[in-house]
Order: sequence, then C-alpha cells, then structure tokens
Amino acid sequence: MVPKINGLGRSFAGVAAYCLHDAPEPDDRRPETSERVGWTDTRNLATIRPERAARLMAATAKAAPDLKRLAGAARGGRKLAKPVLHYSLSWARDETPDRREMSRAVDGSLEALGLEGREALIVAHDDTRHPHVHVIANRVDPETGKAAKLGNSKLRLSRWAEGYEREQGRIRCETRAKNNARRRAGEEVVRISWERPLHWARYRREGMQPERARRARAPAGEEPVDMTAWRRAEARLWEKVEDRRWQGFWRLESRARKEWAELHKRQEDMRQKLDRESRTLLGRLRIWRTERSLRELVGAVRGREDLVEGWREDLDRYHKGERAALGKAHADSARQIERKVRKAYRSGLRDAERRRRAARETKESERTWERERDRSITRVAPRPPRPRDPRRGGGGFER
Repeated sequence: MVPKINGLGRSFAGVAAYCLHDAPEPDDRRPETSERVGWTDTRNLATIRPERAARLMAATAKAAPDLKRLAGAARGGRKLAKPVLHYSLSWARDETPDRREMSRAVDGSLEALGLEGREALIVAHDDTRHPHVHVIANRVDPETGKAAKLGNSKLRLSRWAEGYEREQGRIRCETRAKNNARRRAGEEVVRISWERPLHWARYRREGMQPERARRARAPAGEEPVDMTAWRRAEARLWEKVEDRRWQGFWRLESRARKEWAELHKRQEDMRQKLDRESRTLLGRLRIWRTERSLRELVGAVRGREDLVEGWREDLDRYHKGERAALGKAHADSARQIERKVRKAYRSGLRDAERRRRAARETKESERTWERERDRSITRVAPRPPRPRDPRRGGGGFER
C-alpha cells in the first residue's frame, strides 16, 4: 500500500475533471473520454453522481461561514483558501483488490486523517498495472463549517498504511515499518542530507531551474554525469548556504528582539506620560501646545474626557504606525537575507558546473593525447630502400 497526498487545491471541479477523464495526448482534439475510470463512489453526500458530488462539495465549502453561524461557532479567522484535499492509494502489481476492499481502505484512510465525517468523492482507475484509487475530500465540515486540520497527514497515512499491510499479513515496505518503529521509540527520523529534495522543491517554487534537470540526459558523445557525486556536492553546497542563512536570521532575530523591546518600552513610557499629563491642567496645556489646535484649548483647560480619549487614540495610531514600520524593516531584512542565500547558491552551482566541465575537458584532452601517443608508437615505420642486386641487372635501389 502506497498512500500519496497529491496536494491541496481550490477547485473541486478541476480535480474531479482530472480524475473522471482520461489524460489527453499531445495535440489530442478528440472529445474527453472516461475509459480509465473503473468505478466511482461518494461519502456523506446526497448523490452518487460524481459531477454533482463535486458541485455539492464546492457549495459546502462556499457556505462555510453560514454553517459556522448556524452551528453557533465563532466566525472569526481567515477564510479557507484551499478546501480540496486530493490523495491516492495504490496497491502492488501482484495485488487484485476488489471494489469492496478498496472502499474499506478508503474509509480507513479517511478515518486516519480525521475526515470520516467529511464529504468525499472516490474514483478508481484501471489504466496502470497497479490498482489505485483517487480520493477527493472536502476539508469543510458540512455540519459545523470548520476546516479539518491536516498536520502530520503524511505521517498519519504512513502509520495507517503500515497497519493495513499488517492486517493483510505481509509487510511490503520494510523501510516504512523501520522508520515508524524508530518514531515510536522517540527517535527523530530524517533523510540523509544529500537525499533531501527540500532545497530543489523550494527553489523550483521560487522560479529557479535546477541544473540537475538540465544535466539528467547527457548529450550524445559525452560522458554521463555521476549523479550520486553531483547530488552530494549540491547537498554540501546547500548546507553551506543554509548555515549562512541561519546565521543571518539569528543576527536579525537578536537585533529585532532588542529593537522591539526598546520600541515597546518607549511606547509604554509615552502612554504613561500621557496619562500623567492628562490629570493636571499644566500637563493638558503642554499636550495642547504640542497639538497646536485652538479648538481644543477650552477642552484642555476643562479636562474633557472625550478630548483626552482622542489624544489616546491618536497616540495609539502613531504607535501602530511605528510598529508597522519596524515590522516592514525587519521583513525587508529577511528578504535581503533570502536573496543573498539564493544568489550564493546559484553562484555555487554555476562554479561547480564550470569546474566539472573544465575537469571533463582536461580529461578528454588527456585521453586524446594518450590516443595520439599510442598511435604514434604503434605506427609501422617505412622500410629504407636497399640497392639492387647487380646479378639481376640494372642499378639503383629497390623497395
């Protein structure tokens, strides 16, 4: 059993269209077909038709604020941007699960993710050698309107898949079972540094094209690249720039902590000073002199409460602007650190590629020189001419 989370999305119709139709070929202008769909099913929906199920799930996600209000829950918080969860369950090639077994596995995986009460659309495909099923789940609860939390969802699916294989009587993924046992023992399980794809995934999202994708297929006549050695070199480079990034953020955090403490202390002193000054006539006149508003002179002399409250609100707005400016400055510093790290990483990749090409050219030139040397050594020298035998007549030389 191999569970795979394909990701979160915004459109139920888009994911459903992908799962319910065949993958189009390049320049394929034929109508959409559904030959690879074996069967479909739904969960917690008032229909078994897949297209209508996608529309109902989209309506439920859109009505989440109203559902919260009807359930008596607080309507605060950010709006759920990605209510669609799409994942798949795949069996081994030698397994032949029927529809009932696949449905049971889907129900178990939904329960492992805490989505047993959510709306879901199930689509089974038979276009590959291994049986697999796609699950499109709605994160929004149809009763309360709250969104399901999917923290550690991959880990939860991994544990469920191990339990599923134990129920079947055969552990097919030994590495997963060993890693889960190490986690249960309290040990942290991490991948080897040169096997981590995190830096590739991150910089691909930021628009950087990985050099490894360009060099995966060596041109004809060139020596293939040793990807293991190259991956280790890239990992060492990433760890180097990651250390620089961590040091930069550590310095930024230390400086920011000091600046925020000074700002909060200064703003608190200003609030206390305003409270003290507003209690006396002389203090209110000093505040009025700072404000330079003749309309508030009488109110400052009389100590009107609404005027003092307005001064407090003005001070709060000023303090809010100061905090926003300081936060923006720190965010700019963080982005500058990220830009420097990306620049150093790309520069390191270019230098490594340049060194690799130079080494390959040097090695190729050495091989060419050795071939020429061997050819000159093994070349047969021409035989010198010898004089003709006088008994045969004539003179001169013969070859």
